[in-house]
Amino acid sequence: MDANLESLENLRHNLQEQGFDLDQLPYVIQYNKRDMPEVLSVEELSSHLNPTQVPEFEAVAINGPGVFETLKGLARQVIKKQRG
Repeated sequence: MDANLESLENLRHNLQEQGFDLDQLPYVIQYNKRDMPEVLSVEELSSHLNPTQVPEFEAVAINGPGVFETLKGLARQVIKKQRG
């Protein structure tokens, strides 16, 4: 969890340095490696990593489940942002 929180904060910081605000950009969250033993629940991950409630997806990237759904979800966010 700490590494995920740090990565999200680094993303925010790096975008900010480039003049962008993550909260103003279309994005989704993918919870990968859902096939691993003893993973945190999506509810717990979401409560810490997704306070703005952007679309979130479970995935097992090595095998493909959830990857295409994540991409489609991101495409929807981009289209929504373009229209809005």
